[in-house]
Amino acid sequence: MSQGRIISFRVTDEHYALLAARSSKGGSPGSYARELMLQALHAENVVDGIKTRLDRQEDQVTAVRKDFRAVLRATLVAFARLDPEQARMWVDRTLR
Repeated sequence: MSQGRIISFRVTDEHYALLAARSSKGGSPGSYARELMLQALHAENVVDGIKTRLDRQEDQVTAVRKDFRAVLRATLVAFARLDPEQARMWVDRTLR
């Protein structure tokens, strides 16, 4: 296994103080900065996965709403004795 490459950079005193404060629970400011950098590099994959799941959820909600509108129209025709066009208009007006 490769030992990897060294990357170094300077931070302001203010940023170093934040790193030191947040890393005090179990590591050095350098190891905490390394962990933050690795998380940032992999965050794009996580965000893409979340977006994919949200897109799926949105598709499912759209399908449920469409099905609900159809069931409501059928219920109005069957039980309220509206003709299909009146039921469609009522649903469209009520469920914008």
